[in-house]
Amino acid sequence: MKLYRSDGSPFARKVRVVLAELGLPHEEDVENGLRPTSGELGPTLSIPVLEDGGVRLWESDLIIDYLLKTYPEAAARASGSPKLAPALARPDRHWHDMTVLATIHTCASSVVSLRLMANDGISPENSDYMARQRDRIDRCLDWLETQVTDDGFAPGWFSIQDIAFICPMDFSEKRGIVAWRGRHKLDALFDRHRERPSLKATPVDARPPVKSRYVMRREPA
Repeated sequence: MKLYRSDGSPFARKVRVVLAELGLPHEEDVENGLRPTSGELGPTLSIPVLEDGGVRLWESDLIIDYLLKTYPEAAARASGSPKLAPALARPDRHWHDMTVLATIHTCASSVVSLRLMANDGISPENSDYMARQRDRIDRCLDWLETQVTDDGFAPGWFSIQDIAFICPMDFSEKRGIVAWRGRHKLDALFDRHRERPSLKATPVDARPPVKSRYVMRREPA
């Protein structure tokens, strides 16, 4: 099994966290060998990409779904408290959980867009499109605060939604993209899992902040 990823990508980190939770041995190619921009890894020109035997998959949630369904025995023996959820969504809350996951994915995409475009001097201050990305993050986080419980997005589990939320928010903090805190239940979820081994084993490296720090409307109480 081989995972192609870029350094720091919150989408690739989601997959890395799940691989660590499952204890699945794999190789990692960090912007070496086949490059996403060449189109050799897939038509989306993006990473992460997972190769497992004759299977090649891209898009982080698809890869995680594959891992959970292909290696259920690894999920069953996974350690950690709470245990890793065995699926993307709970059978009795399928559409709710998938809607939460899709909202987190949209929020994460906007976070990454702010970071990448800031490197070219394009920001919410000089681009209506980027201002919309900033507003989208704010609205997504406000809605997610109404959906998360005091025990995470799926009580009793370390859910894929929990992982999907933590990775881009940690990326945002370490790279100085948005000051997202101030939503108490989301703050608690993030801080509760800070010392989880799978997250500590897949850290985001800190880099200098982008040219301007985008502060969300909501401030900590």
